[in-house]
Amino acid sequence: MKVGSQLDINDQLVSISGNFTLAFIKHSNKFYVGIWYTDDAEQRKVWVANPKAPFVSRSTVLSIDPNTGNFIFTDADMTQLSITDIQAGPNPNVTATLEDNGNFRLINETNKRVLWQSFDHPTNVLLPGMKLGYNTRTGQNWTLTSWRYNNIPSSGAFTLSWEPINESSQRLMIRQSGEPYWTSGFLDAKTSEFMFLLNKDIQSKYNLTSVYNNEEQYFSYYIDDAGSEDTTDPFPMWILTPNGQITNYSISNPWTPKLCYGYNSSNGCLNPSVPVCRGENDYFSYRSGEFNPQTTRSSTDSNLSISIRDCFVKCWNDCICVGFNSSNTNGTGCVIWTGSNNFSVDGGGDYSTMKYVISSQSPNTGKNLLTCFSLLYCFHCSLIAPNMQVMILETKQKKT
Repeated sequence: MKVGSQLDINDQLVSISGNFTLAFIKHSNKFYVGIWYTDDAEQRKVWVANPKAPFVSRSTVLSIDPNTGNFIFTDADMTQLSITDIQAGPNPNVTATLEDNGNFRLINETNKRVLWQSFDHPTNVLLPGMKLGYNTRTGQNWTLTSWRYNNIPSSGAFTLSWEPINESSQRLMIRQSGEPYWTSGFLDAKTSEFMFLLNKDIQSKYNLTSVYNNEEQYFSYYIDDAGSEDTTDPFPMWILTPNGQITNYSISNPWTPKLCYGYNSSNGCLNPSVPVCRGENDYFSYRSGEFNPQTTRSSTDSNLSISIRDCFVKCWNDCICVGFNSSNTNGTGCVIWTGSNNFSVDGGGDYSTMKYVISSQSPNTGKNLLTCFSLLYCFHCSLIAPNMQVMILETKQKKT
């Protein structure tokens, strides 16, 4: 793209070797500009230009502002949104190029300096060669942010960042709403303790690297063709899912836990505490079936800003909650079941019957209840004991 050219909803920008495509995408009657692997039949987006500000007008175009050199969106009403923040001056000699590694760059053709690039503004996907970390000189920060749900790129609750303590103690960190949620463990000999815990077969495909100096501290990865007899991923990418997991293009095989319960840190989970009514024998399993409506009640919240992780937190911290699931087919909203854990399993597997069901009640629950009853009993005894002594004394006095 050059100054004066435009990209409308029917146009595409393809990298030189055809690896990646940039174009407008439509979700829920809203338009975004995204990048994906050209040969990916599912067109999974590896970057989105305007996740927080979609357009509704079909006349929207992407162009280079002739007055500043910035990328701008405009529509028929001349509504304008800039997705870059540079000052190249009027009549700038700049071009926009989609590289074969998926990086979308704005370049000053006079001195070939990169003015802006999409790799510096990641969304929910880390491509080979991208960075997670920060530049101490420029203040540039590279962090992934999950989508709220799979098809709409609005920001979710999770972030993935590179958080080194020092040169010998460097780690990846998933945070939920800013709070530590999961860690990869410290990077050691190109691997880490918890990174590929649930899918160790793919570990040899990746060459993990890190840089730690006075100017930059970051993590990156590359595809290691020689490290595995299998072919490399057809569309290499690391995805931070709406549930706070890390996976590749095959989202059915995540590498990190789907739910962190708080009682187990052996998988990298960093939950700070466990409710008193939950214990190490409690976890949720995804099952198809129904709760008994005579002994279990359900409540629904269809709020589109609620994720499945929010449902889990609500249920896990409610001692009478026995199950939950999303209320909307796009993975948002909550249905919460409370009462008796009387669940009948069926073999259907239809989405409408799938639920996260508490699998057991922890022995700690019984212990906690027993402790409470014991304390109440002792308190009751302490109240009646003095009265009993008075009654015995009065009886003895009458006899004498």
